[in-house]
Amino acid sequence: MNQTRKYLPEWVNQGIITQDQEKQILAWMEAKQGKMPGLIFWISLLAGLLVGLGVLLIIAHNWDELPHAMRLSLALLPALAGTALMLFAALKRNQNLIWMELGSLSQMIGLGASISLISQVYHIAGSMESFLFSWLLVFTPTQIILSGRFSLLLYTILANWFVTSSGFSYSPDAHPMHVFWMLGCIAVSARNLYLKDNAMVFLRVYSWFLPPLFAWGMGTLGFQAKNVELLFLVYTGLVLLTLILGEWLKYFQERFNFNGLRFWGRMGLFVIFSMFSYRFFWDHIIHDELFRKSDFISDKLLWIGLGFIAVGAFIFIRKKFKDAFADIQPDVAAIIIYTVAFFVLGKFAPLAGMILTNLMMLLLGIYYLQKGVKTQSLLWLNYGLLWLFLLLIYRFSDVNQGYLARGLFFIGLGILLFFINIFVVGKKGKEQKNVG
Repeated sequence: MNQTRKYLPEWVNQGIITQDQEKQILAWMEAKQGKMPGLIFWISLLAGLLVGLGVLLIIAHNWDELPHAMRLSLALLPALAGTALMLFAALKRNQNLIWMELGSLSQMIGLGASISLISQVYHIAGSMESFLFSWLLVFTPTQIILSGRFSLLLYTILANWFVTSSGFSYSPDAHPMHVFWMLGCIAVSARNLYLKDNAMVFLRVYSWFLPPLFAWGMGTLGFQAKNVELLFLVYTGLVLLTLILGEWLKYFQERFNFNGLRFWGRMGLFVIFSMFSYRFFWDHIIHDELFRKSDFISDKLLWIGLGFIAVGAFIFIRKKFKDAFADIQPDVAAIIIYTVAFFVLGKFAPLAGMILTNLMMLLLGIYYLQKGVKTQSLLWLNYGLLWLFLLLIYRFSDVNQGYLARGLFFIGLGILLFFINIFVVGKKGKEQKNVG
C-alpha cells in the first residue's frame, strides 16, 4: 500500500485519476490499514507468547511448593484471562477480525489449560475422552456465538480426536455418540461464517479438510458397535449429505463452484460402489454376517445411517432446491437404489445385489461421459471415464490372465483415455474457432 500511495500524485498529474478519486483511495487505504494488523502487532503477540511460556515454566518448576489456594488461582487464571480477552473483543472490537479471532481462540485455549490444571490440583482421575468432552462442552456456546475461524478448526480437530479416542476405548464411560452435538456446533458455526463475505476463503479450505477427517472419526464408531457392517450404511448417508451440501453451496455461492464437499462426496460414492461391485461384500459381509443376526434392528448405527439418508432425501426432493441439485440427480438415484438393495437383495439375493451395483457403475460412467462430451467439459468427461475404466479393471481382475494380457489391457486403456480427451479438446477448439 505504501508503494501505491507514492504513485497517487503522479497519477493525478497525468490525468489517470482525479483529485477526488485520490482522496477516496487514500481514505480506503487508511480504513484498510486500520483493520489489518501491522508488524508491531505480530511482534507484540510473539513477545507476549514467549513471556507467557517463560512464566508457565517458572510456575511449573515451583508448582509443588505453592500453597493450595495459589495453585487453584493460577489454574483458573488462563480461563479468566481468555474469557476477559474474548469479552473485550466481542464488546469493544467486534468489527475487528483479528481481535475477534484472537478472543475466541484465547478463550478456547485458556479453558483447556484451566480444566487440565484444576484436575491436577484436585487429583481428579479421568481419561482423554472425558477431558476433551468437558473442554468442548464448556466452549461450545462461545464457538456458536463468535464462530471464530481458527477456533472452529481447532474445535473440529478436537471433536475428531474425541470420537477417535472414545471409539477405540474399552472404557464403559466412553460415549462416542456425543460427537453428534459437536457436529451440530460445527454446522451452526460454519453457517454463521457462510453469512459473512470475508469468510469464503476459509470455508473453501475447510470444505476440503472436514469430510476426510470425520470419515475417519465415524469409522471408529463401529469399534463398539454390535454390527460393524452397518457402517457402510452410515457412510452412504454421509456421502449423500456431503453431495447435497456441496451442490447447495455451489448453487447459492459461485465462489464455491469447486469445493471439497463436491469432490469428497463423489469420491465416497465411488469407493462404496467399488467395494460392493465384488460379490464378497454381498455374500459374506451383508448376507452371512449382518442378516443372520437378530439384533441389528436395535443397533444405533442402523438408525444413524437411515437418518442421514432420510434427511438427505428430504432436502433433495424439495422443489425450491430442484435446480441446485440438477448435477447430482443420477448419484442420488443410485444411492437410494443401493440403500433399498442393501436390505432386500442383501438378505434374499446377494448375487443380484452385486450385478445391480456393477450396472449402476456402468450407467453412471456412461451418463457422465455423455455429459462431458455434450458440454465439452474435460472434468465430467474424465469423471465418467473413471467410473468406466475402473469398472473394467475390477472385472478384468476377476479373470485369471497373464502379465502379457494385463499389460496390453492397460496400454489399450491409456491410449483410449488419451484419444478421447484429444477428441473433446479438438471439438471444443473447432467450435470456438467457428464462433470467433
